[in-house]
Parts: sequence; C-alpha cells; structure tokens
Amino acid sequence: MKSLLLRITLSSLLIVLFVPNLSQSATERRTALVIGNGAYASGRLKNPTNDATDMASALKRLGFQVILKTNVRHQEMEEAMEEFGNRLKRGGVGLFYFAGHGVQVGGTNYLIPIGAKIRKESDVKFQALDVNKVLDEMANANNGLNILILDACRDNPFGRSFRSASRGLAIISSAPEGTFISYATGPGQVAQDGTGKNSPYTGALLKNIATPGLPIEALFKKVRVQLSRNKQTPWELSSLRGEFYFVPGTKVAREAEELLTESPTQKVRERDDVAMAKPPSPPEIERTYTSPTLGAKFIFIPAGAFGMGRPGVFVLGKYYDRTEHQVTISRPFYMQTTEVTQGQWQKVMGKNPSGFKDCGDECPVEQVSWNDVQDFIRKLNSMEGTDKYRLPTEAEWEYAARSGGSQEAFAGTSSESGLKYYAWYIENSEDMTHPVEQKRPNGFGLYDMTGNVWEWCQDWEGDYPSGSVTDPTGPSSGSARIRRGGSYDYHPNLMYTTSRSSSPPDRKYKLLGFRLVRTP
Repeated sequence: MKSLLLRITLSSLLIVLFVPNLSQSATERRTALVIGNGAYASGRLKNPTNDATDMASALKRLGFQVILKTNVRHQEMEEAMEEFGNRLKRGGVGLFYFAGHGVQVGGTNYLIPIGAKIRKESDVKFQALDVNKVLDEMANANNGLNILILDACRDNPFGRSFRSASRGLAIISSAPEGTFISYATGPGQVAQDGTGKNSPYTGALLKNIATPGLPIEALFKKVRVQLSRNKQTPWELSSLRGEFYFVPGTKVAREAEELLTESPTQKVRERDDVAMAKPPSPPEIERTYTSPTLGAKFIFIPAGAFGMGRPGVFVLGKYYDRTEHQVTISRPFYMQTTEVTQGQWQKVMGKNPSGFKDCGDECPVEQVSWNDVQDFIRKLNSMEGTDKYRLPTEAEWEYAARSGGSQEAFAGTSSESGLKYYAWYIENSEDMTHPVEQKRPNGFGLYDMTGNVWEWCQDWEGDYPSGSVTDPTGPSSGSARIRRGGSYDYHPNLMYTTSRSSSPPDRKYKLLGFRLVRTP
C-alpha cells in the first residue's frame, strides 16, 4: 500500500508539474466565433444559448479570444462573421461554433438566425447564413488551421413548407486545406436538443475538450463513442496535415493521469490510500446568481487579460481601438445583467430619487450620487448578511462591457449603424431612459452597458498606470469618480466601451446610475 501511495502521490506531483495551465496551453493565436440561437418563433430550442455560453467559457480557458453571440438576427450574424474573418487574418487557429437550427437546401447548408421570415424554401438563402460563407472567410484569411463545429442538425422547423423533405445537414464536399469540420450527427440525420442543460453533443464535447495531450481527431472520436448510447453518431471531415491539441500534453503527464485512474478492482482494494492521495475536486461555480433581496440576476465573468484602451476611431466605416496598456483581471466576479432599477432601489432604500419616475420600476434608477450608491450597497450587504456586493472597478467594467476584452466599439457590436439594436442613445431614446433588457445583450449577456444611463465605477479618476498591470483599482484619492458607458442623450462617438468620464462623488444627474458586481 505504501508503494502505491508513493506512486500516486508522485504522479499527482507530475501532473501539477507537466500538465500546462489551460489559459496558457497554446502559444499560437486562437480566435473563435460562438453563436447559439434558441429563441425561434417556430421550433424553439431550449439548449443552444446554454451550449454557446458554456462553449465560449471553455474556449476562453483554452486560450481563445472569443466572440460570443446568442439569439441573434441575420444582420448581426453577418456582422459577426465579418469581424471573425478580419481577426483570422492575423493568423493562428480559427474556430466557428454554432448551436441552433440548420437546414439544407439543394445540398447547401444554412444556419438559421432569430426572426428569420422563411415561408418557402427559396427564402432560406436570403434569410439565413450560408455555411459556405464561413468557409470562405476562413479561406480568405489564409490562417492555416480552422475548426468548424455545427451542433445544428436539429429537425427542420420549416419542413412542411419546403419542396424537399431533407433532414439534417448535407456533408460539405470541399473545404479549405487545414480545416476540420464536425457535425453533431451523420449526413441527413437529426441531432437531439436534449433534456439537460446542454445538448448531448455539446455536453460530451465540453466534458472532453480540456483533456491534455488529446489530438483533435481523438477528441471527437471520444465524443462519438460517448454519444453512441444516444443513437446519435457525430460526423467529421478533416483536411488537417499536422496535429492540433486544445490542450497540449506530455508522455509523463499522460502516464501520471493513467496511474490516477487505476482499474476498479485496484480502486476498491486501495480505496483508503487513494482517497488520501487524490486532491479534492474544486467546487463548481454557478454561471448565474440571483439576489434574494433585489431579484436581480448576476452573470459569472471569468478572469482574463485584455488591452485596456483609450477611445478608438472609425476609419472608412471600421473601428480601430488604440490600446493604452495591458490589464489582467485575475479574479472572476459576478456582474449584474442590468443597471439597478428604480424598483430595486426602492426595495433597499424605501424611496425613489429618479427624475424619470414615470418610466416605471423596470427603468434604471438615476439621480443617485456615488455616495448614495455606497449607502445602498452597505444596506444591501447588511440585508443579505454579506459583504460581497460592490461597484465594479473601471478595469472590470471595461473588460465585461467588451465581452472579455474583444475589440468592440460598443457593448455587443462595432457597427454604428447597428447600435440601435443594443443601446438607447440620442438617435432612438426620445431624450429619456427606457426599461432595462429591451435591447440586445453583449457577449456576456449584459444589457445596456452602452447607453440608457452612465454607470458609476469604484475608482477615483486618474491616469492609466504604465505597462502591464493586474487588477488595477485607480489612484488612492481624488476629486472625481469614474463613470462609464454613455447615456440616452449621447452621440455614438462619445459612447465607446473604451471612453472615460468622471464626476464628483456627490454629484447627481438624471443620466447617471449604476450596476453592481458581486464577489463569488
């Protein structure tokens, strides 16, 4: 037993020493576009938004810069594809993932956006995203290695109005060299949406994607074997010439991992020693949290690094960010999905200071100073017996607004013409605030990070620190506190996710509110 205990303890040490950190597992540039559509008017699906959100989180931990879109319309899918293609031109590995409805028409595959008006088969090519366009963007980028994952083989929700009764997706006959394509099921077959949090296919992929030293072909074979009990057989096509690992591994690490997974007989015989030697599993962190007092929903924001920048510029219709310095957010946090509303403020403070009271309880509270917000936070923490609620730092706010540091001009998009779908601002607000959650969220699922009301941050105003910094909190004192995001009466060129502004901490405006963060 002592010998076995020594071997297992040594192997545990080897895993720590030789299995790479997931966030540093790849030296090459990694870029992903992840889309999940489920809120269809016809053929609604339960899991794609969960699938896409969980896949985006997994890919970020594996070193990918991720563009995440959920429940998006055709124009936004096209805009996301353009942004994805531009990023791929910088080189490295590209990955496209889609969960939702997909159909084939004449052997061509189309991914269905939310709000598609498809009454007959010929409408599809004008109302949906052609998968060939995804492949064309990859080919034009000439970045060397691309992965296409389609969990889009659900049943055709428009089948009755189609001339053909084709099921599932068609197998793509050609793709750029260096491309790996995976379907959730075989040609002409229908995949399951599933009854759990994720679809069976995406659930199996998430379970195995971070396995060290597993080549991509072996990874998807493992997924296929696990899904065989569901009578669903994933299908792959590959024109890869070399090996690709989501997490590189070493022979020593794999042998150590095998040692820690002894046969069931050995485990039973030596269960006491094994229990002593194996480290405890870390507790799972919930993706969302709901305040019992406010009823407010909070989204988990993972740790990460990004280039925190000054206001960018538009040149010939394209947005360019001017990076100021590199920032690491080392500690994850929860961020409220909306600005604090008038109704939520009244639950804690017993009164409503807002200038737009007629807007209602679901509109953001405003005319609250930074000092007022601190009183609100103290009372809320006391009511819930915690000290975890606070304002975001300026760095946390920008990181979350930019969906994890992506190069977005506004929260959720870089398109000035498309800003109306994401924000209340001078061109559509009619000079007033509006109820929260009326516009599209950004990639993290946060609403109104651009527009509606400015949002207080924790930091005093000050110059950015020089060089790379971790968890910056601003200067220790000052005369004004940072506010971010713009408001209902601002023009787009003053509302970039990188734009900075400030006000004295006792100042109150009809255009200034806040949202909370919560420490896990």
